[in-house]
Amino acid sequence: MRKLVILVIIATAVIGLNAQDMGASVVLLNANTVKKKVEKNDAEIQDAKKSVKANTWLKRGELYQDLFNIGLEQTQEGMDTKMLTLFYKQPISIDNETMEDGSLHETYVYENMKYLFVNGVLQEWERVNPLHEDPLRVSIDAYKKVLELDAGGKLEPKVKEGLIEVKALLKRQGVNSYYSEDYKNALGSFEDVIEINQLDLFAGEIDTVMVQYSGIISREIAGKTKNNELYHKAIGYYKQLAEANFGGPNTYLQIKLDYMTIGDTISALEILKEAYAKYPDTVNIIANIADTYIQLKQIDEGITFMESVIEKNPTIPESFYWQGRMLINKEEVESIDKAIEAYNKAAELDPSIFYVWYDLGYIYYLQGADFFERSNDEQHDATRAKLIELGKEKYQTSIPILEKAYELNTENESVKFETLDLLQRIYYKEEMTEQYERVKELKANL
Repeated sequence: MRKLVILVIIATAVIGLNAQDMGASVVLLNANTVKKKVEKNDAEIQDAKKSVKANTWLKRGELYQDLFNIGLEQTQEGMDTKMLTLFYKQPISIDNETMEDGSLHETYVYENMKYLFVNGVLQEWERVNPLHEDPLRVSIDAYKKVLELDAGGKLEPKVKEGLIEVKALLKRQGVNSYYSEDYKNALGSFEDVIEINQLDLFAGEIDTVMVQYSGIISREIAGKTKNNELYHKAIGYYKQLAEANFGGPNTYLQIKLDYMTIGDTISALEILKEAYAKYPDTVNIIANIADTYIQLKQIDEGITFMESVIEKNPTIPESFYWQGRMLINKEEVESIDKAIEAYNKAAELDPSIFYVWYDLGYIYYLQGADFFERSNDEQHDATRAKLIELGKEKYQTSIPILEKAYELNTENESVKFETLDLLQRIYYKEEMTEQYERVKELKANL
């Protein structure tokens, strides 16, 4: 997650920050001066005449931007301590702490700000006795008021310029809040950016990065608080991304996961169907739809869906695999035979898919085990002998298939273990001692 936030810093939070030429003189905002101007403007908006002038509110928007910028006007994420003191002089104090991971945390304390450096690099900041808890919110409302009072639209260019700067500052504030683990305020900052973009002034501009991170943080808070409303909020943001064709099939898969988290499997299936309509050849979408049908125990509907998938595109091996998975859930002899056909077709199209071989081998193992179990209860010698013979045939059929599944599987240790476990049972039953010892050792070393 931190990597994702770093992307925000690199891609967006730097926008609007004023990198200064080292040779130029630096003028910092004076907190007392800004405070006096803000207090004057606070009085002006209470005045009957001045409060109806668009310029009064334009000035307010700019002043509260300055209020936010106090102590930040010359800082940039990633700067070192020497650069900070070059602009802001020496701090009142420096607090040092070595963390459990060995990183050095240095907090530079000033009258109005604290700056946290991790291993010499600025990571986050904190205001000390802030003059206002949310100055950027005041700026947004002030600029909206300008648009309301500016009937001729003469100030629209200045308002737009101001709001573009506010968006950059909100992104910066959101990143800082996230680093500080203040997820609620991080979300609020990013949502304020989205709110600004919804103004007519920006013609419904969609900042997909902000929408995505609003979804991510909503989900993160929901996971910590078990708040289903926030999962629904995350879903709403990801649906916006889906409508904008941002993120492709993965956006739909994330929505599906959120629905599953809150136990709404029906909605999960519906959003996956929307994804399939847009991305009909995407294996992950097909697989997730099939798996969701299985979870809903809607096997017949799932089989019908897989038949339509295969009819539209009979070259996707995973489609036959999931058709097989559907069919084995029917637990009928005829369906099992059809499932084996489906698995064989998948293996024919792509013989490298290990889980196709695993499922196929497992089916033959279960059939063999069933024959052996039935033989234990059979009183008639000839019938019992026949059942044992059939059991051996199924086990012998299963062996090379499971061995192939193990050989091909380079990514899933859990399935590798299960594959070896099945082979160990078969080799024990078949008294194949050498092979038994081999797979037993392989299983022990996983």
